Amino acid sequence: MDGKGEMAESLHEASLLTHPLIKEGSVEIREYQRNIVSRALKGNTLVVLPTGLGKTVIAAMLTAERLLQHAQGKVVVLAPTKPLVIQHAETFRKILKLPEDSVKTCTGEATPEEREGMWRGAKVIIATPQVVRNDLVTGRVDVSDWVLLVFDEAHRAVGDYPYVFIAKEYLKHAKNPLILGLTASPGSQREKVVEVCKALSIKWVEARTEKSPDVAPYVKRVRVEWVNVELPPEMLRAKAKLEEAIERLLNILRDAGYIQRRKRWTRRELLELQEFLMRKEGKDERDYECLAAVSGAIRLAHAYEIFETQGIGALKRYFEGLNERARLKGGRGLKRILKDPLIVSLEEEVAAMNVQGMTHPKLTVLVNTVKGQLSSKPESRVIVFTQFRSTVDDVLKVLRECGISADKIIGQGSRGGAPGLTQRQQAEVLERFRRGEFSVLVATSVAEEGIDVSECDLVVFYDVTPSAVRFVQRKGRTGRRRPGRVVFLIAKGTMDEKYYWSVKWKEGNMRGVIRELEKGGKVEDGGEINQQVTLEEYISRGDRLTVYADVREGGSSVVQELAKLGVEVVLTKLNVGDYVVSERVGIERKTSADFVQSIMDQRIFKQLADLTRTYEAPLLIIEGERLYERGGINPESIRGALVSVALDFKTPIFWTRNAKETAEVIKTIARREREEGRRGIRIGVKKPGTVKELQERLVASLPGVDHVLARRLLQKFKSVEKVFTANEDELMSIQGIGEKKAKRIREVLQAEYSEEDLS
Repeated sequence: MDGKGEMAESLHEASLLTHPLIKEGSVEIREYQRNIVSRALKGNTLVVLPTGLGKTVIAAMLTAERLLQHAQGKVVVLAPTKPLVIQHAETFRKILKLPEDSVKTCTGEATPEEREGMWRGAKVIIATPQVVRNDLVTGRVDVSDWVLLVFDEAHRAVGDYPYVFIAKEYLKHAKNPLILGLTASPGSQREKVVEVCKALSIKWVEARTEKSPDVAPYVKRVRVEWVNVELPPEMLRAKAKLEEAIERLLNILRDAGYIQRRKRWTRRELLELQEFLMRKEGKDERDYECLAAVSGAIRLAHAYEIFETQGIGALKRYFEGLNERARLKGGRGLKRILKDPLIVSLEEEVAAMNVQGMTHPKLTVLVNTVKGQLSSKPESRVIVFTQFRSTVDDVLKVLRECGISADKIIGQGSRGGAPGLTQRQQAEVLERFRRGEFSVLVATSVAEEGIDVSECDLVVFYDVTPSAVRFVQRKGRTGRRRPGRVVFLIAKGTMDEKYYWSVKWKEGNMRGVIRELEKGGKVEDGGEINQQVTLEEYISRGDRLTVYADVREGGSSVVQELAKLGVEVVLTKLNVGDYVVSERVGIERKTSADFVQSIMDQRIFKQLADLTRTYEAPLLIIEGERLYERGGINPESIRGALVSVALDFKTPIFWTRNAKETAEVIKTIARREREEGRRGIRIGVKKPGTVKELQERLVASLPGVDHVLARRLLQKFKSVEKVFTANEDELMSIQGIGEKKAKRIREVLQAEYSEEDLS
């Protein structure tokens, strides 16, 4: 039976949807839902829609139409957690005019034999992806008769998450395949959305923001507040000791020339240095000492973050865990930091503060915030989010001691010997919360995605997640059916502040991605959305100058200074360079410390090679003073690198004193480029190149050959062909090519191509 016409007609006739497989009066159709379902019937579709606006209803409507078109078919809906599975099943049963037992849930709690019966007997199966993947691998399920596959929280369809494998198998074996992806938070980078589209073979994207004309009437207002919390003097003194202990370890690395003398080093940078030291061949005693120092610094940096955002109890538990690990199998770095007199003294102070009952001041603010909400509206539901499971228990204990009815929801895994909650227990907690058996739910990330508690009036961020996706998901738990409120608790001068501004940047970037997706358009076979973002599009919005910046620059002072100068900064993932201002100008920015470090690890030369290959006018900005006073490297090496930048890579160098000057330089370049009409850039697309440049690129693709060495080879042999036919002795006559490198080049050029890896 073909129901396409009937669905299309009923979608346009009335606000109450009529359909042979939808219960009368169960769905009040909204304009945007009508439009999205009509598009989704045409091909695999990704729906990006704010939380609380009926993505599940869209899936149920599409399910009804597909089952009407294919009477013998089945529909499978995937959701990441059991609570979500149960929630979706309830919605589908309320909407679909099917026998009650035709809609089944399938999670890890069902035995393989029970699942086989479900796959055979049900018309609609709502399942967790891990179960479906396992049943596909073992051959327990046949996807050939699935006529619709729905991926809830579709932003997860990346990497090795089960969604990717399931989509591939479904499209390979289904007779009448159709995919629907649903998400409220596609990610803050366009590349992430493209990856999802590719994994799910998406053909159409339907995206809306809260301000979209057909969505705006249904959006409920959410009031956002942030409360700054001062740390007490005792905590500030303990914090200072941690800082001093970290500085001592960093000084070991500075004295060895591995890092430069600056105030702050991020954990990511320390992890990169740790990886470099671990991979380094021929390590001497000093290298092992540095490896121990960097490992200790990483651990103390984590302790620092826990302490300033979570408090005394959390730090005490962390040190107890470190001491236990050191007792059982701790390495040199761990034992070193625990014997440091500063750390020993700090542990004693923390233990004393804990005995005195001192807690993080955020707990007091939290209690007052929750009490205020419940006082003004006693039937309120409140969700408190925190990143750390141990903090969940601290928060829960304090709330209960203050007479507030509360419970917790955490993940399934065990942490530090403490068990998690099974999926059944998670579902039971959420159901009790919905029924109003308690007022406050204290949660980790497990409660972020899709959980619909229509009465949730307040969401409290006890700490701030640096993830834009999680940030949006958590905020979306309120304001679903009535106005809501979000409160951020931010410990002043701590990582809370840094994470808050970082995630606000990312959220803004995500909104930009969604605005571009909102324009619609077909998705190309490679996953790229046929609505490409160009600088020309952004500039055409007004007179503001626009600059693309790599996402890693998002937290930098340069980006903030550009914003102050009225420049629109678009954060995106740049494969080459840090800033792009036109189709021909790409900029690599280095602080003086970064520049010296990049000389030592040879990174600068690869970055400049990529920059000169990609942009017609590459530029290097070196920001900061006292370049030659940096430790760990001979000034002559710095001068040599600068000469190489200018002569070998033909890249101009701009010197600036600080981030403000850097921003002014970038703005000046952007204005000049716009005045000369150079605007319509496609990010990361390499310039076609002259014959000379193409020759250099070909030779530079040989193993161990960089941009500079490629020029030497071509100057000697005059053509690419002669370089490729030169023997080992001839290759070794070139400065920079030894016996090992020459042998490898010849090996690659002479080896017969094989599907197998010859390396």
